[in-house]
This record gives sequence, C-alpha cells and structure tokens, in this order.
Amino acid sequence: MLFEFNRDNSVRMIDQSTHAFDLDERFEKALRNTATAWRQAVDRRLRRLGVDRISWMTIAAATQARAPLSQSALADALAVSRASMVHTIDRLVRNGLVKRESSTFDRRLKRIVVTDAGASLYSRLKDEVAAVRRQMLAMVEPGELMHVTEFLEKLPAPSGPSASALAPVLPGNLP
Repeated sequence: MLFEFNRDNSVRMIDQSTHAFDLDERFEKALRNTATAWRQAVDRRLRRLGVDRISWMTIAAATQARAPLSQSALADALAVSRASMVHTIDRLVRNGLVKRESSTFDRRLKRIVVTDAGASLYSRLKDEVAAVRRQMLAMVEPGELMHVTEFLEKLPAPSGPSASALAPVLPGNLP
C-alpha cells in the first residue's frame, strides 16, 4: 500500500498497479532521455572531428563484427534504411575508410571491410567515445553502475539475423 500527499496536504492511498504503470512510464522516459543525451554528447564530440554518428557506428560495427558484414546486415544491425546505408558506405569508400569485397560464395553480395585508415580512425574515435562515456558516468557510483548495467543486460536483446553477427556494436558500448 502506498500513499501520497495531494496539493492540499491531504493524504491519499495509491493503487499499486497504477503506481507500477507510472514507474514503467518513468523508466521508459528515463531510458529514452538517457539514450538521447548519450547520442547527443557523442554526436557533438564526433562532429568536432568531422565524423557523423552513422559513419562512426558503421565503422565500429564493421570493425567489431566476427566476419565481414554485408551492407544489408549493417543496415539492419544499426536500424537504418538500406538506402541510407548505401550512401554512408559510398562516402566511407570515397574517404578510404572501408572497402567493398565480393563474397566468395555469392559474387553479388558485397561485404564491408574496414581499411587501415578506417581502423586508425576507429581507434581515435573509440578514445573520443570513451571520454564521453567517462564524463557522463562520472557522477555514478561504481556499485550503482554495476547494478544498472546488470539489470539492463537482463532485458531482451535485439533479435534478427544481424543481431547474432554483431554483439556489442553501439557506439557507447565499446571496450
């Protein structure tokens, strides 16, 4: 049984099922706001280096993948349209950061491979993203961080064909 004070300082009993729903909504909003703040902080940091988030995420995903991924697998893994991924990869190829290689099994299928220049950029950007992560988590106690991390790891992971090929590829989720 829960109670709350009304504006006139009277006490009212709160139905726990309603409170649970409110808590669910609060959690969803907090998670969404945190993700947005995280993305914005990473975007600001990367923009100073002339890189946009989708390029960073593409290079990170291609670098961390167990095997070279196709453009469509990268698009699915990063939750972007395939057309957007084609444009991103075209730009990364022009900049010498990734290259397209034909699959040995299916010549029509192009796998995305990070070049030495892309790997070097990834290394620099990874450090930048780590700095953002340290800054954003500076006010969180290690025990709290462990608790929240373990909780979030219990939530259902994305599913689909590219989720298994690409375990931790989110830009703020790097070692």
